[in-house]
Amino acid sequence: MMRSLQFAAPILLASIYATAQVSASAKADAHNGRVDSAFAALGNAKSAEAEFMRCELYSSIEDRDHAIQACEAATAAAPNNSMYELTLARVYGDKADHSGAFTGMRMVGKIRGAFEKAVQLDASNVEALSDLGQFYVEAPGIVGGGTDKAKELVAKLQPLSPARAHRLSAMIASKSHDDAKAEAEYKAALAAGRTPEAWVDLSRYYRDRKQYDPAESAARSAIQIDKEHGPDTLDAAKLLLQMHRSIPAAQAGLRSYLTTPQQHVAAYAQAHVILGDSLKESGDTDGAQKEYAAALALAHNYEPARKAAGK
Repeated sequence: MMRSLQFAAPILLASIYATAQVSASAKADAHNGRVDSAFAALGNAKSAEAEFMRCELYSSIEDRDHAIQACEAATAAAPNNSMYELTLARVYGDKADHSGAFTGMRMVGKIRGAFEKAVQLDASNVEALSDLGQFYVEAPGIVGGGTDKAKELVAKLQPLSPARAHRLSAMIASKSHDDAKAEAEYKAALAAGRTPEAWVDLSRYYRDRKQYDPAESAARSAIQIDKEHGPDTLDAAKLLLQMHRSIPAAQAGLRSYLTTPQQHVAAYAQAHVILGDSLKESGDTDGAQKEYAAALALAHNYEPARKAAGK
């Protein structure tokens, strides 16, 4: 009896979650950063796809607890979906990064388990292999990390994405304090793909070593070659603003991101606040308030925008 109930539960759950799909209007709203409208368009839909979109929407406004709840629901409804599992690992990681040390350490097992499951579900998932490798590099051995494990993933990434293989090799070298090899590997990743992401990685590498001139140049290159004006443009603009370099180029990058429908859920509310903060710092308080208002028009509960706007 107990065994039959264990098999029946997933079947019942799957049948419930299959009853509703994500509407085209919800997708359009999400890809244009209209968080409130996307939630309204989703309504009470309970499909795995709907829960996954909720996860991405909550993530876009830094509502980490609700993002985790939605992603857990999505993976429960579609337990064989590698991308859902990968996203769950990422939202776990985001929560850990913004929590205290105790909470962060308590979540490490969940993070590792979700990354490893994403790879188990799809051994060709480059994003999952890359993120798992990064986890192995950054996590202490006592919680399942280790560069030896990461090196094994480099070999698996090589035929799938040479650029990502070089990227992971760079992280391993950096962990070992071999800066010469790390820089060479980041440049090899750039040569392999010439992607905005590779420029962002190189910029971040130089920034972390206080080599601000090459970091600035790499971030500007990322914005210049990103024809899709997507997340890499957003990341590069953030780097420039953090370094207080090329502020006009960073602001232009943010505006190009904000005026381009994204392939996935857009973090426009975040981008408006980042742009607003930059304008405020440069003395344009009216422009800043317009950006904060624009963020709240997209997501009325976005806390950083509420605080910035004094609400």
